[in-house]
Amino acid sequence: MVVKFAAATDVGMQRKNNEDANVVIEEASFCAVADGMGGHLGGEIASHIAIETLQAAFKGRNGASNERKDAELLSKSIKNANKEIYRRGNADATLRNMGTTIVACVLSGEFVVTANVGDSRIYRLRDGEFIQVTEDHSWVGELRKKNLISAEDARTHPLKNIITRALGMEPAVEVDVKWEKAKPGDVYLLCSDGLTDLVPDDEIRAILAKHGKDLAAACKDLIAAANSAGGTDNITVSLAMVE
Repeated sequence: MVVKFAAATDVGMQRKNNEDANVVIEEASFCAVADGMGGHLGGEIASHIAIETLQAAFKGRNGASNERKDAELLSKSIKNANKEIYRRGNADATLRNMGTTIVACVLSGEFVVTANVGDSRIYRLRDGEFIQVTEDHSWVGELRKKNLISAEDARTHPLKNIITRALGMEPAVEVDVKWEKAKPGDVYLLCSDGLTDLVPDDEIRAILAKHGKDLAAACKDLIAAANSAGGTDNITVSLAMVE
């Protein structure tokens, strides 16, 4: 199996700088999205450290890797990024409390391996069914997990941006990593909450279905939809289609 990629990022309508970062490494069948946070330039620095650390780890990835090895590599590289962000944040008072979310995926043989920390998300579109693959590490995400609030309530909850796990917050971090069998035609969407806070899942699914294999057009329309809904945050999307 092979993977076709597209990605795009936008500052949005209300922010002055873009604290999101992303990478696509086509030869390694790998992509990742990070959403930084922190005062001054901290969020931008944190997200770039995360992406650069993952890029270095997967640029030399052995094509013979299997899903378990790739899962281990993903987890290890994200934990290494966490250590570096935490170290930099504690060494420089202007960067204190900086952090970032991270979502990443890699095609490994017949499997897609995914990893996440924070409330950025990975979705999968398969045969018209659109599901969230990752769990949000957020206060509202915990309420959703316990079925205490609806998905619509979660999108508009006043405390929706309080996350319970991120890179750079503590010396060590727990990384959610899993894998599933891929199917030709599967589309994986990695995105920051600048998309999902403003665009409902049904609308995201419709945009992906509308554009089919034209991933670049889908990325463009997803960002346009978020900006049309207010563009209150940076917006980053990465699409991977299994062929």
